[in-house]
Amino acid sequence: MRKILFILVLLLVFYVPASAQGSVALTFDDGPSNVTTHILDALEEVDGHGTFFVLGNRCENYPKILRRMVRRGHEIGGHSWGHARLTQLGASALCDDLQRTAQAIEQHSGQPPTLLRPPYGSINPRLRLHAGLPIIHWSVDTQDWKHCDQHCPRRDEQQCAREVEKMVDNVLANLQDGDIILMHDIFGFTQQAALRLIEQLHAQGWQMLTVSELFAQRGIELQPGQVYYHTR
Repeated sequence: MRKILFILVLLLVFYVPASAQGSVALTFDDGPSNVTTHILDALEEVDGHGTFFVLGNRCENYPKILRRMVRRGHEIGGHSWGHARLTQLGASALCDDLQRTAQAIEQHSGQPPTLLRPPYGSINPRLRLHAGLPIIHWSVDTQDWKHCDQHCPRRDEQQCAREVEKMVDNVLANLQDGDIILMHDIFGFTQQAALRLIEQLHAQGWQMLTVSELFAQRGIELQPGQVYYHTR
């Protein structure tokens, strides 16, 4: 019996593929944009999915990208109409913002948003009351926006490459099963960093799921107005 158990252990060590790292959700705010296309390409190349929290006022200009998201199994959430801090709006203005955003997403993607991420991660009781959707925060903040060209005007390509590697290394060093990762799909830097991160996640055996897929995998039913940071 002990010999059989020993053989089974050896089989597990040497023959189980290195895909047991866990599952994470890559999320992207503030798009869609031309950057989004490259991120979708990278995700689809490794059979991964992402969640995109889009601005309502950008949807009209990118209907093909939005419909591609739906067609290829990615997830679309609302991120306000024009990046207003929703917690500073009164009830009427808040509901109007959420409704306009949802209508724009459905009109140009073919499906209504399934989730909400408020700009700046700002949440208060009024927003939770009127959200009408699960509110998704994050557990890993890449702070990719700090590396965009506006903040680094004199950076050369080599320095940018080093910053990409440092950011990706930091994410991977601290990543846990069930994490939600925050990025923004409007910066050239994020495009480079996201492509590198997706490549490394795939190589290390991480499964990249939408937020809803990630929670469904754990048997967690997302509830409107509730705030979620990860699945742990």
